[in-house]
Amino acid sequence: MSNNNVNQKQLNKHGFDVQMEFSFKKLGVFMKQIFESAKQNKLIFFAVCFFTMLDALISTFLPVFATMMISGIANDVAETPKQTLTFLAWEVSLIDWQTWFYITLVTLVLLFISEYIVNWSIAQFSLLVEINQRQKMLIRLAQQDVDFFFDHVSGNILTRLVGDTQSLAFGIQQFFTNMIYFLIGIIMSVTIMLLSGIWYVAVIMAVYLIFSIGIAVLIFIQNRRKLITAFDRKREVDQDMTDRISNISLIKSSGLEEYEVKRVEDLNEIYNRAGDKAVRWSAFLTQWIQVTASAMMPLFVIIFCVGFLKNGNLELLIVKMPLAQVLVSFVVGAIAMLIPTLRSATRAQNAAQRISELTDPEPTIKPNPNGPVIEKINSITFENVVFAYPKKPEKTILPKMNITFEKGKSYAFVGETGSGKSTIAKLLLRFYMPVDGKIMVDGKYKNEETLEKDSHDLNTINLPSYLNKVGYVEQEPQILFGDFFENIRYAKFDATHEEIMRACKKANLHDFIVSLKDGYNTILGQRGFLLSGGQKQRLVIARVFLKNPDFLILDEATSALDNIVEKEIQAELDKLMKGRTSVTIAHRLSTIKNVDQIIVLGANGKGIVQQGTYDELISTPGRFKKLYEAGLMN
Repeated sequence: MSNNNVNQKQLNKHGFDVQMEFSFKKLGVFMKQIFESAKQNKLIFFAVCFFTMLDALISTFLPVFATMMISGIANDVAETPKQTLTFLAWEVSLIDWQTWFYITLVTLVLLFISEYIVNWSIAQFSLLVEINQRQKMLIRLAQQDVDFFFDHVSGNILTRLVGDTQSLAFGIQQFFTNMIYFLIGIIMSVTIMLLSGIWYVAVIMAVYLIFSIGIAVLIFIQNRRKLITAFDRKREVDQDMTDRISNISLIKSSGLEEYEVKRVEDLNEIYNRAGDKAVRWSAFLTQWIQVTASAMMPLFVIIFCVGFLKNGNLELLIVKMPLAQVLVSFVVGAIAMLIPTLRSATRAQNAAQRISELTDPEPTIKPNPNGPVIEKINSITFENVVFAYPKKPEKTILPKMNITFEKGKSYAFVGETGSGKSTIAKLLLRFYMPVDGKIMVDGKYKNEETLEKDSHDLNTINLPSYLNKVGYVEQEPQILFGDFFENIRYAKFDATHEEIMRACKKANLHDFIVSLKDGYNTILGQRGFLLSGGQKQRLVIARVFLKNPDFLILDEATSALDNIVEKEIQAELDKLMKGRTSVTIAHRLSTIKNVDQIIVLGANGKGIVQQGTYDELISTPGRFKKLYEAGLMN
């Protein structure tokens, strides 16, 4: 198997969608997103439609007015008999060219104003579409379940969030106004020819347009398939490179720079081949449009010359031929806009479909904003909780777990890999819902006199109010791009600088921060690049001190640290746990020796197999003692 085929398969593993065929679904999604934005921005959308139509009408009639003026001037200079143009059943005099001059001048001013409004309104509307779609995606991504992010690589999401929203906005800007302009321009040009007594020119032009545009559509269908393939290949490369850059430390530490360069070359070769096919069809389409458009003017000059030679009608050359020439020129210009318009529409439809794939799926776990608002957590109880991950519903992780986390006490979960320790933390954070059973939260609720009880199911209470009372320290600290103030204030947005500094002193981080040149204003870099592992954990601990939660979850918070740093961080965690209900997911004995209750979980969905204090468990034959003696708790 070739490298290209291998890399093609690697791309498909990321779940990229490659939809090459024409799809009315895509067109429908594209139009739906346009009209959704139109509802939100009615005034600007009205300005786009109205002034685009006005601009097209003015642009079509302007040549008529100019032709009448020029014909009048020609009649005066040549002193020929007065020529008239039959238009809308009236005999329109062409002698008073001064009147037509002023009409043409006013029309030019109106054209300038309408084109300015069109350019401003469509640019503003497309910008609002981009912002609205991006915001809609961010809202939906924030609402999605944790499982959703296991199925979508970050590069894929970022490409849709940034690239696809821009493509959609640009496509709307090109497609919407150009298609209105194109359709009205051609319809009005043909209509004016019919009403001006040169119906045969209109008929010939209509037949010619139907034929040439029909062939162009057939070419475009093939071109569109190749374009979409090329777009998908490009986005796959972009997504892959985003993913690799985010893991640059792995690449550098593995010495695989040359491998990655070769791999990217293979990916780009796939993109190049797809792009080459798209370019070939695009060139064919462009050439066809250019040839058919260029042939229109000579064709109609020949028609008028033949007509004049046949019957000697001077009106054909003086009045009707100039009018037909400018109208045909207008149609030629409208046809020339088809190529960029169709390409932009293709990009926009593909982008709209990809955006909808992120915004349409409904999250399984939905917040309950109208649920009881908790002000203080006293205890949390698992009542017959059964859990299996949605991706593997047949594999039970926790079977009918019953346990109560009492106020002010400390708990630790230990067990082998896969026994469900971290699952406990995810359930407490409501990343997942139990398959069966309830997680009851007892505490003080807002307006509790109106509530029937003091304990409520976690799935029914107001989630933000609950999480505001929960502190979480995990194995991989989450650091935002920004300074210390921004990162620590994320736990409490209205915190003062003094409160943040106090929290940092409690976390033993303040002295390090003030030793830096910019102090608390130091930018930490991507994912806290400037900080060591211990400093990152201290920053997270400072966040929790600032938050001052009732309930604390420590999910292997020191597992990535060396022994010396772990002891230092554990001392800060002990201070943090004091006076709070805490749940520790443990991997080392040193982190749980002093907790009030240790819960031992068995592998393969056995659930709780032992429970007690450290002294009780270490002196009793059982799973805990076996883990200790095997060195798995050291």
